[in-house]
Amino acid sequence: MIQRLIHRLLLLPMGLRRKICGVYLLLLAFLSLVPAYFFPPPVTRIPGIDTWMHVAMYGGLGVLLRWAAGPDPLPSAARWLPLGAAGYGLLMEVLQLLFSGGNRMFGWDDAAANLAGAFLFWALAGWIINSHPVQKS
Repeated sequence: MIQRLIHRLLLLPMGLRRKICGVYLLLLAFLSLVPAYFFPPPVTRIPGIDTWMHVAMYGGLGVLLRWAAGPDPLPSAARWLPLGAAGYGLLMEVLQLLFSGGNRMFGWDDAAANLAGAFLFWALAGWIINSHPVQKS
């Protein structure tokens, strides 16, 4: 079942893949910049949950960017996408500091979690994509 899903996802046109990445970037911006009181308090009390949420959210971005880049061999510009994802995460941290009115804070630990998620999941997605060659029929 998962093999079939991967196969179908790899058959989607590159333009649609890139649009999905754009929507995900907007979702990340919204989640990063919305005031903290929009998040349920019980979730924020779990130790370390914030860091793991950053890894997961930017891991999702890493997967989507790798999916939108296509199979190997990658164009040289596409190889910079994980670094771009990490830079986007850093930008969101800076914007939190500047525009949250004190509700959200900049955190180097959050920026590091964004970087780790983007790079690790980019690599995992690349391995999956390249181990499932797709022939269009």
